[in-house]
Amino acid sequence: MKFRYIYLYILLVVTFGYSNPLINLNTEETEVYDNAVSSISSQRYTVTIKPFSGYKTIMLLGENVDRVKPYLNTFEYPFRYIKPLNSFTTKLYITNEEYSFIEGQAGLKLRKGVNLFLIEDGLLSIGENFAVYYQFRQNWNKKYAKFEFLRWYLKFKFWKLSVELGRDNVNLGPGEYGMLLSNNAYPFPMVKIQTEESLNFLGKWDFVFLRGWLVEDRKDVDNPNILALRITWKPKDWLEIGGTKTTLYGGDGRPGYSLLEYWDLITSSKDNVSYSKFDNDSLAQWDISLYLPLKKWFKNVKIAKFYWLEGGSDVTAFWQEEENGEFRLPFGFQFHYWCYQVGFLLSTQKSIFRLEYASTDDRVFIHHIYNYEGYTYKGVSLGYPYGRNIQSLFFKHRYYFDNTLSVEYKLGAFKQPGRDRVAVKFPIKMTRYYAQFLVNKKIGNFILEGFFRLDKTDNYDKNPLPTQFDMVEEDKTFYILGFSFSYRI
Repeated sequence: MKFRYIYLYILLVVTFGYSNPLINLNTEETEVYDNAVSSISSQRYTVTIKPFSGYKTIMLLGENVDRVKPYLNTFEYPFRYIKPLNSFTTKLYITNEEYSFIEGQAGLKLRKGVNLFLIEDGLLSIGENFAVYYQFRQNWNKKYAKFEFLRWYLKFKFWKLSVELGRDNVNLGPGEYGMLLSNNAYPFPMVKIQTEESLNFLGKWDFVFLRGWLVEDRKDVDNPNILALRITWKPKDWLEIGGTKTTLYGGDGRPGYSLLEYWDLITSSKDNVSYSKFDNDSLAQWDISLYLPLKKWFKNVKIAKFYWLEGGSDVTAFWQEEENGEFRLPFGFQFHYWCYQVGFLLSTQKSIFRLEYASTDDRVFIHHIYNYEGYTYKGVSLGYPYGRNIQSLFFKHRYYFDNTLSVEYKLGAFKQPGRDRVAVKFPIKMTRYYAQFLVNKKIGNFILEGFFRLDKTDNYDKNPLPTQFDMVEEDKTFYILGFSFSYRI
């Protein structure tokens, strides 16, 4: 046990000059997260509430830490310092599709032609328990030039908890993309409370609670709000169980709530009375992750994990007023308007594999009050990237030649609308197949990445909003060619 603490001290303080544990690893740093959740040490911790703090990121990476060292420059010594420029990234994408986006990249959207992005960030560390972070993003294409204050937050730690105030996003759940809140979402203003260290009682407990503001003009309700709560329980290293609840509510012209009424928002105890004060768009899910003991039989395997998620945007539950205590097996409630996600994650000494399927109902992410933009912010889904009424399947494999050179390919398809329902038949459905390839090379503090993606559609959706469809009977093929250059100071 003493050796473990000595090793961690050397790893954190000497190798990285690590001090402030509060700065988050941004949710779109996909390579780091893939390595964190696929390391041998990952099964000892909760890994379904992201972003991870710096301290947790290092702990989770374990034997994979050398693969992603340049990304970890945010966690520096001494305790008190200011770093006006922490990193600088240039991204260039060329596409022939009028509107497109890259999944899981914090609302990164592309227009036809050349798209140039510049991203800078910096931070301020004031002791071990207070930090400030900010990130800018500039975007140029033939349609517009934008300067975005993409992220900023103040974060304070007390006991095992932290409070964050600012603009950020989260990725909740066991999948590549969260079902109800994901790294696909554009960062939004929020107040967030979460565990930085697990609470111990018959296992490890973690939670995150946030209240957010979706500040934008919309066709349905301007400036709505969002509540989100996720709780996870890890009774054993091989098992993690979680539940997530979100509520899209309020906005211009909608009712306000006193502090005492927030309990009704969180529990949705009065949601099912149409057009009442509490008639909001609530979604919930439960999920389970099981670590499989394949390494007992296959020496090259490090982690093998199966995960399952189910949820919905309506529920019959005993605590709701109009249900009169009705109890539905096995948990006391029953979801309607389902969403599902099931996946398998496997890592070996040189590879990380993920296979994942997801499906959402036609009435998930849309609501009779929030009926156009629905469950989106700035035109992209807050939850699963493709929005409502989809069936999605993908396979991803990253291979490391060494700690500085890796390649990744991803093969997938999604169908939208994914299914008809009894009352609604969709005459035209789009099926979109894609293949993407990237190569990543690290040279000191430089990170170079090349990217290529090819999409083929049977029929095409002209509406870029993930909650609306405008299908035409046209088969199209699209490409995205990209290159990024990052320097971590």
